[in-house]
Amino acid sequence: MVLNMALVGAGGMGMRHATGYVELRKYFDDVRMVAVCDPHLESAEAVAGVIAEGTPEAPRVFGSLADAVESNDVTLDAVDIVTSTPAHHGLAIEAMEAGLDVMVEKPMGLTLTACRLMQRVEAATGRVLSISENFRRDPMNRLARALLDAGAIGQPYFALDFSVGSANRGVMHSTVWRAKKVQAGGVVLDAGVHNADLLLYLMGPAVRVFAETDVNDRERVLRPMSDQAPGLAAMYTHRREGGGEEVGDAVEQDAVDTAFTSIRFESGAAGQMVISDAAHGYGLGESVVVGSEGTLYRPPSRRGIGPRIVRGDGSTVEGDDLLALVPGWELDDVTSALWDGERRMSSYEMDFRQIDAKIIAIEYMDLARSSIGDGSPEVGSDVGMAALALAYGVMESGEAHEAVLIEDVVSGKVRGFQDVIDRAAGIVEC
Repeated sequence: MVLNMALVGAGGMGMRHATGYVELRKYFDDVRMVAVCDPHLESAEAVAGVIAEGTPEAPRVFGSLADAVESNDVTLDAVDIVTSTPAHHGLAIEAMEAGLDVMVEKPMGLTLTACRLMQRVEAATGRVLSISENFRRDPMNRLARALLDAGAIGQPYFALDFSVGSANRGVMHSTVWRAKKVQAGGVVLDAGVHNADLLLYLMGPAVRVFAETDVNDRERVLRPMSDQAPGLAAMYTHRREGGGEEVGDAVEQDAVDTAFTSIRFESGAAGQMVISDAAHGYGLGESVVVGSEGTLYRPPSRRGIGPRIVRGDGSTVEGDDLLALVPGWELDDVTSALWDGERRMSSYEMDFRQIDAKIIAIEYMDLARSSIGDGSPEVGSDVGMAALALAYGVMESGEAHEAVLIEDVVSGKVRGFQDVIDRAAGIVEC
């Protein structure tokens, strides 16, 4: 079965997913991208052009998902939603109710209320709902997980995850909505959900969090994408933002930009997660898991750098010596194919954009195989909600000044921070 898909959203992430689709078609033919949907038709044409240039497909362009669904010119089986976060839940629900399977960019929804509505429709329609969480799919994070599962550092005691730097008072990804609380903006939510998912992937479920949160840099400037994220800028030049702001405009940020969080995991291990883009003159990006026999240093995702282990006696295990600790570990068939047949590796050399494209290709194949009934997606709605609940647990705890249980964030029992967002977006849970 070949899955006919529509790419919904033709901004920066739309272009990155188009590049991922082009990469996918070098190795697999399970998916056909037959439509690109965006109200900014010029942006949609640019994304469709990249697909047409790099694959046998020439996607049709539509101004909306509804137009594509109603068209007699294309037949759809699934959608890939890569819009801004506020649109995720509405489009996913629309697609599932139209009988389509769904792949949606992280975070799964604007709030956990939105996620519960999505999950309710998923259950009612029986459609597949897959979340595009990419960090865990990096082969080096697969290796890190295998090492922990094999007991390479003994019993994990605690995890430390630090992502601290300065945006130079700019707006994340030069996108105004990312500065706004009511649109789930801010580095702690929009980027922090990556950190949250990877912590859960490595450490298992989280039980509770306690956090201190702040908005330190309220006065920001809309700078060019080439200043804010130069590695991604080339894939964002075509996009059109809807707010009317221009480069150089002042932007008032009310989304949290700094969080210090303590986590207790179900295993009994503890965690510390620190995220900020308001650390001027200081930067720290490091993630470690400390165990009874040593420490696993997890490398930055999508860089090709392998993990390393430092034992209690100071000795280091790195490179191919790590593979001896996990003799049965291999990459899955899809990842191995995309990495040119490599089954076992302790590092790899590849530029960021190619890595990014290959990981998105993995996400497409995960959806395609789930759609034909070959198992469930790796990052389904439960997994996507767990990561978002940890990120929102940080916000809820920071606002309430008390520890919160993750299960209460998932269920909606704890939702004070999110209520403001739900009211602004008109999200109502019946």
